[in-house]
Amino acid sequence: MEKYHVDKQLRILKPLRFKKYTKTRRLFANLVINLTMLFTKPKRGMKKRTFIIRGYQHKKVKVYVYEIKKDESIRPGLLYIHGGGFQMEGTPVHVGMMQDMIRASKHRAVYVKYRLAPKHPFPTALMDAYHALLWMVEHSDFLKIDPKNITLAGDSAGGNLCASVALYARDHKGPHIKKQLLIYPVIDVRQTSDSMKMFDDTPMWNSVLNKAMWEQYLKNGDLGMLKYASPILADLHDMPKTYIETAEFDCLRDEAIDYARKLESFGVPVVEYHTRRTVHGYDAVFFSRMVKRMIAHRIDFLKDEAI
Repeated sequence: MEKYHVDKQLRILKPLRFKKYTKTRRLFANLVINLTMLFTKPKRGMKKRTFIIRGYQHKKVKVYVYEIKKDESIRPGLLYIHGGGFQMEGTPVHVGMMQDMIRASKHRAVYVKYRLAPKHPFPTALMDAYHALLWMVEHSDFLKIDPKNITLAGDSAGGNLCASVALYARDHKGPHIKKQLLIYPVIDVRQTSDSMKMFDDTPMWNSVLNKAMWEQYLKNGDLGMLKYASPILADLHDMPKTYIETAEFDCLRDEAIDYARKLESFGVPVVEYHTRRTVHGYDAVFFSRMVKRMIAHRIDFLKDEAI
């Protein structure tokens, strides 16, 4: 009998079931991803520019600006922070989906290639992403971005970094964040939710991998900044309007729901979509009807048309 009744269009993901996160697998995957990204061109009607900025501890960090060709208007800004367990590079799936969203919603996007654990543990990824936000605002005239209309968007570990960047910006009088769009985000270092206990063998991601991820990300400790690694632990007053999307068979599901409830308890508007018969990373199956529907919801949120 099938253990997880995954949507038939998503069953292509079912063989991707891992219980061990090895160094060799990570290095090989990142090599393949980087080679693939090297030959991935912007989508039709889009253009991409590359910049080197100062990241955490004044180290060089690469960012990419994606925008609609020949669009000279001032547009809302989107800072996209990719997922990958804080250890994997962003993929063509990430940048493709991001381009679909900004093309439909008329945004300009900054995509940050933050440095990865375990070589660069917490808080490097957080601070690289925060410096990308600062750069985005400081150069908003040049980039033709409205600095008062910026959304943070990210999936999985990228969703964690979005929530953490928004929190850090609030606490340090940083740039104003209008919205955050979090797709099946990593939120809680405690890993005690029901879904975390239930889903230790699910495809794509599971609680075994999640535990290993946190060990690598926090291998140097939290440096007295734990709330910026695990944003559910923070006081969430004055956080931006938030979109949260979860997958049914995902160990991260319940902590995202708990985060939504805590945001609401602080008066923060929350838009939620809890997908059914889905696994973590389900939106990689771009031809799925469900994926197309959820991307439309994300676009509506960016356009301020979310229900």
